[in-house]
Amino acid sequence: MASVSSQPQFRYTQPPSKVLHLRNLPWECTEEELVELGKPFGKVVNTKCNVGANRNQAFIEFADLNQAIAMISYYASSSEPAQVRGKTVYLQYSNRQEIVNNKTAADVPGNVLLVTIEGADARLVSIDVLHLDIYGKIVDMYVNESAGPCQGNIFDGSLVLWEK
Repeated sequence: MASVSSQPQFRYTQPPSKVLHLRNLPWECTEEELVELGKPFGKVVNTKCNVGANRNQAFIEFADLNQAIAMISYYASSSEPAQVRGKTVYLQYSNRQEIVNNKTAADVPGNVLLVTIEGADARLVSIDVLHLDIYGKIVDMYVNESAGPCQGNIFDGSLVLWEK
C-alpha cells in the first residue's frame, strides 16, 4: 500500500477555478468542516459534500477566484498539508466554475408531516385538536381511518419543516 506522502497533494491538470475539488476526506465530512477549512482564505459560498464512489470527496466554491488560488497556493508551499479531522486532504482546481446542487425530490425535505395518534377515535382528530399551527400555517389535513392507529398527513403551506 502506498504511503500518504507518495500521493501528490495537488493535481495541476485544471486551470484555476473558484471551485476546488477535495479528495481523501474523512467519512461523512460535513459542510461546516469544509467551510472551516476554506474560511482562512475567503468567503465560502457553496459546498457539496460526500461525493464520489467512496463518498470521500467534496467541492468548495469561493466567492472569488483569488480566494481559491490563495488556498491552493498556501497548501502547495506549506510543510503542513490540508487536514480534516487529522486526515490529509488532497486539493485541486475543479473543472466546474460553480457548484450546482441538483437535488431530487428525495433529497429535499418536504412540507408534509405524518402524525400517528394512538388510543383516539379518528373522527375526533382535527387541526384544532392537534395544535400544530405553532410550527407554521397548516393548510390541509387528511386522516386515514384504516385499521390500526390513526394516521394523518398535515400539509403545511408555509414550507416550515417539522422534525420529530
